[in-house]
Amino acid sequence: MTIMKQKLKDRDIVAGCKADKPQSQRLLYDKYCRLVMGMALRYTQNISDAEDVTQDVFVKIFMNIHTLRDENTLTTWIKTITTHTSLDFLKARNKNLITTSIDDITNEIKDNNKIYDGIPTEQLLKFVQELPDGYRTVFNLHAIDGYKHEEIAQMLACSESNVRSQYLRARKLLREKIENYE
Repeated sequence: MTIMKQKLKDRDIVAGCKADKPQSQRLLYDKYCRLVMGMALRYTQNISDAEDVTQDVFVKIFMNIHTLRDENTLTTWIKTITTHTSLDFLKARNKNLITTSIDDITNEIKDNNKIYDGIPTEQLLKFVQELPDGYRTVFNLHAIDGYKHEEIAQMLACSESNVRSQYLRARKLLREKIENYE
């Protein structure tokens, strides 16, 4: 029953936004602001930049809401806009994302999930935010948002091996930060 109410509410909110009703736009903003801000904060290094991205995302949402055909995909649509807007922000701010070859990586990274036990989520987010832009972007896209290396390479207009290299380097840096925690 709650899911049905949620879907109806999204449908009503989207219909109101398509009709340019300020109350509906406010409801949409209030409902999805935390999601957008949280995603933007993962890609940017500070709250100010994340707020800029969030503002850009909602401008795009309101300008393009008429293109949304299925209200059931609203959350996915918003996440996609947020990801692409965050990437656009990073590209505009830093034209030269780090480019390295996978051949440069000499240290193999071992998976050990126990290393994350006991570290607060806020601290892990801080570690991710401290990564260089290129590493942080690739790590977020692959590890958190679930994009494949090939898709990321297309988004960032670079080679797939570059993406793999940046991802492995990001994991290595994160592992070092986690191991040195406390």
